[in-house]
Amino acid sequence: MADDIDVQAGNERKGHGRMIQCLVIGALMVVEGVGVFFVANSLNADPNAAMAAEGGQPGTGSAGGEPNALAEVELAECRPGNSTSGKYISFNIRVSALVASADQQRVEQLVKQKRARIQDRVNYVIRSAQIRQLYEPGFETVKRRLKHEMDRLFGDDTLIKGILIPELLQ
Repeated sequence: MADDIDVQAGNERKGHGRMIQCLVIGALMVVEGVGVFFVANSLNADPNAAMAAEGGQPGTGSAGGEPNALAEVELAECRPGNSTSGKYISFNIRVSALVASADQQRVEQLVKQKRARIQDRVNYVIRSAQIRQLYEPGFETVKRRLKHEMDRLFGDDTLIKGILIPELLQ
């Protein structure tokens, strides 16, 4: 009978020791998390302070009154299909171009003159793209191919600074 009491007392002490060990480890993890939080916050710079350091106005998105400011010009909106994966998938896509503000009028004029050819090139790029390229997070491959096609179509590879795809739906 006395042996049973000693065994129970030993088990209680053993369980109590494990509980203290878990509490100590948990407290250390909380302290470490708080420390990482404060270190990360002290290392991150305020975006408005970074813009002011570049010479721009906080919250404007460009540094100062840049002479090389970019403008957006809508190129096309069309519904191409793609069957490279073995099944036909129809897409609804809107494509715009980033151009220098000084070239905006010229590009808009070219877009009006070549609307059908632009839509044909957009359709061609989407129809011939591999399905994994259409599911890239930033559409990098599709944008690169579209820029190449637009540069060839407009006859000037410095006119378009970048391609935007604000909408690509299945």
